[in-house]
Amino acid sequence: MCQYLFAAFSLKQSADEGVTHEQMNYIADWERFLLMVARQEMEHLGLVCNLLTAVGAAPYLAHPNFPYRTTLFSHAMSLEAFSEATIKKFICFERPETIEPEDAFCNEPLAVHLTVLKDVSPVPVPYKTVGELYDAIVDGFAELTKRGVKLIIGPGSAQVTGTQLNTDFVRRGGQGGGYDIFMVPVTDIESAHRVLDRIIEQGESARNHGESSHFETFLRILKQFQKLQQDDPDFQPARPVVPNPVLYPDGTPHQTAITSQNGRGVLDLLNGAYEVLLLLLIRFFAHSDETTVEIAQLQAAAFFPFMTMVIRPITEVLMSLPAFDGGGPERAGPNFEFYRNVNYLPHRRAAWQVLYERMVELTETCQALSKQPEMPPRLGYIAESLKLITMRFQSLLHL
Repeated sequence: MCQYLFAAFSLKQSADEGVTHEQMNYIADWERFLLMVARQEMEHLGLVCNLLTAVGAAPYLAHPNFPYRTTLFSHAMSLEAFSEATIKKFICFERPETIEPEDAFCNEPLAVHLTVLKDVSPVPVPYKTVGELYDAIVDGFAELTKRGVKLIIGPGSAQVTGTQLNTDFVRRGGQGGGYDIFMVPVTDIESAHRVLDRIIEQGESARNHGESSHFETFLRILKQFQKLQQDDPDFQPARPVVPNPVLYPDGTPHQTAITSQNGRGVLDLLNGAYEVLLLLLIRFFAHSDETTVEIAQLQAAAFFPFMTMVIRPITEVLMSLPAFDGGGPERAGPNFEFYRNVNYLPHRRAAWQVLYERMVELTETCQALSKQPEMPPRLGYIAESLKLITMRFQSLLHL
């Protein structure tokens, strides 16, 4: 999901950036489809959190920091601008099991499928496609059910639904519900299987890949891109965004240190905002004694407007800024950095206090950054949005 977002936001935004109006129409479509797939990946993440809640577990939003290696056809999980190579990697990620690896730009796999549920302690479950991983989960549910294990033990009230998110409506031209997502609760084994089937069939290496599947979407984008480049060999749809941008390199290969003052400042702001977003989401999916009003407020802060009025616009500002001191064409970008201190805060009042204090800090930081020389004016408007979100959040704390 993070890789899809990075590629989408790296795309040029107007014909003034060295492309024709016809090419710009294609670029806008590619951005729209990449963001649609990313939203559906968010849906899958939410559905998996519902599955975890149903079996009595906690939501899991942690991920390694980029770049990192994977056994999934030897591809690296790497944040890179939109390109032919990037789209080919995405096609491999979404490869249906009916498509041969070499026909989906996949490298030789490093792992083979293993039988699960043979050990008491957790064991690695290597897989060749993401769909194969979900098939293993389906098999696990079936095997434990056969053993008579009572799997669905979490409270139904903790399930996140489309009604809560206001996405239970069909949008013209969309795929799925509002914002291209449908959130359904997991209340029994049958609904658990329906959720897993939905994830697999929608995109995660579906057996029957229809025109709207993620695999076909990326394949269509690749063909259009190759045709445009054939007509115009100089065609470059993306800005020169550096790969895997970081504030503090740790020796991991292929990281790019951002050195421009404004780029570092906005990347630091974005990392802080991403941390708060994750804390909000964790609290939302694992709330304890919040009231209905407070749960609704968490939903409003996490999804609307924190994602659309904070994370996205800060990312867009960042990707317009120089990556290095002294200027140059290279642009900065997000890194979706995950900090070890991002975890479930178990005590409601303390958790809400921490969230509020972090929002205040973000607001003040954004206000200060907006006054820096050569900073895009848009950052000032983002600071105002953060201030309003913080004030609304404070009203529930009775501080």
